[in-house]
Amino acid sequence: MAARGHVQDHNDRRLRPIYDYLDNGNNKMAIQQADKLLKKHKDLHCAKVLKAIGLQRTGKQDEAFTLAQEVAILEPTDDNSLQALTILYREMHRPELVTKLYEAAVKKVPLSEEYHSHLFMAYARVGEYKKMQQAGMALYKIVPKNPYYFWSVMSLVMQAISAQDEKLSQTMFLPLAERMVEKMVKEEKIEAEAEVQLYFMILERLGKYVEALELIRGPLGEKLTSELQSRENKCMMLYQRLQRWPESNALAHKLLIKNPDDWQFYPAYFDSLFHLIDQSWSPPEEGEHCPEGVVHHTISEVIRFVEERIRDEDDKHSRILRGPYLARLELIKRLRERGCSEASLLGDPMELMVQFFEKFGDKPCCITNLKLYLHLLPAEQHHQLINRLSESVPLGEATNGGFSFPDDTDALQRHLCVHQLSRALGLQHALSTDQKLRLIEELKAHYRHGLKFGENALKTELQFSDMYCLMAAHVYVDLWTDTGDEGMVWQALGILQEGLSNSPSNAQFKLLLLLLYCRLGAFEPCQKPKISTNIYCTSSMLTLIKSSSKVEYFI
Repeated sequence: MAARGHVQDHNDRRLRPIYDYLDNGNNKMAIQQADKLLKKHKDLHCAKVLKAIGLQRTGKQDEAFTLAQEVAILEPTDDNSLQALTILYREMHRPELVTKLYEAAVKKVPLSEEYHSHLFMAYARVGEYKKMQQAGMALYKIVPKNPYYFWSVMSLVMQAISAQDEKLSQTMFLPLAERMVEKMVKEEKIEAEAEVQLYFMILERLGKYVEALELIRGPLGEKLTSELQSRENKCMMLYQRLQRWPESNALAHKLLIKNPDDWQFYPAYFDSLFHLIDQSWSPPEEGEHCPEGVVHHTISEVIRFVEERIRDEDDKHSRILRGPYLARLELIKRLRERGCSEASLLGDPMELMVQFFEKFGDKPCCITNLKLYLHLLPAEQHHQLINRLSESVPLGEATNGGFSFPDDTDALQRHLCVHQLSRALGLQHALSTDQKLRLIEELKAHYRHGLKFGENALKTELQFSDMYCLMAAHVYVDLWTDTGDEGMVWQALGILQEGLSNSPSNAQFKLLLLLLYCRLGAFEPCQKPKISTNIYCTSSMLTLIKSSSKVEYFI
């Protein structure tokens, strides 16, 4: 053994220069060095494989494959040759050949943990799930470690997921995986969080939500620590699937007290309320409402809870959270959909939106938040809302062009949000041609003025005023659609190219340019590096290009 290790070390020293040449991209020198070594040591298989890698990288794929097969036929078992062949086959996009390598290696060295694990991973790359299961169990028998056992279990789950016959998944693969995990549970051998996650996945796919809930709430659920509120999130999902609305409501209530900005629990809180109302649910006269605690089963309780969260935010001197303010608008929307008169108790939606804008208008998310609730406003309030919001935007004195510009990025974001809301409400579409041209001049002026805030920005960063440029392009497209004047689309292309020169990484500019060039039949510009970088023309995008007359990405 000592002699064998000495030979291995000596071979490593001989191969080191070839590895260095390959790592540095000097493939020709790697081939030459391999040839020199092979003249002296014809049986040094790894040198032959490294030469094949050099040939592959210089475009001589056929020679490389022939050379590699000469070594593969010998069924090598040394690590250097196996790893080099794995690299070569990966670069040739032939992962199926790696499995044959390690199948042969495992036959020759049946007790090697390393070769068995490499074989398992090779099967995983080609999606051979049944063979993965067998390889995992064979490895577990050699080295009885939990991860290897659960590799086999996961292989069964993958067979269930990939099976075309759903009945086969539910009656064979998943039940077998469940029994394998239950065996480890009974023997108290569950060690890692990933093992609990896998058990939960199996129970969920089998539709055993009660058992999954017991797992999460039991001692094994305490291992779920890698994600914040992992146990609570899973419990909430299971309560909803089991239609346990009291528990869902109480849990959401507790979690929202702890973190009133966690939006995922507000829909669950409101959904459970209306399910409880529809079922005429009432709490028991004695004891707790449910295992999760107090249940809010009336509209008045929920309104009071939301308003308490808002008062807590109003009283804060630190960073204010958006969640409670949006929850109030969401509750108004849901109450109106059900025709509940209590919606008026929460206030006038327009006033609430104005208040929200005053608090959060300097954040880019303000438009996406308010856009969801614009339908709560009657048409006659649309102009009124925009006027109210415009009055609260701090702008400097008017210039010679008649435009007033923001003095900082917060004011810029507020002004931008007002324009985006105006477009979302359809007010820009209702303008006359002259008014649209005037709006374009204003947007372009604001865009160019806002570039000063990003003078030191990196090429990978977006300019603060990019949205003005994008909106101006969309108004040009509106004019093109309305009037048929192709000059408008050329103007849109011009402003977008200007925007792209200042923000080379802006994907929205690139997408709109691709769309417009394709609609004009000018396909050559679409392939230019500035436009096509990191933009992949998928089938859905081709459909968009063929069918869309107007696509708005900026809202």
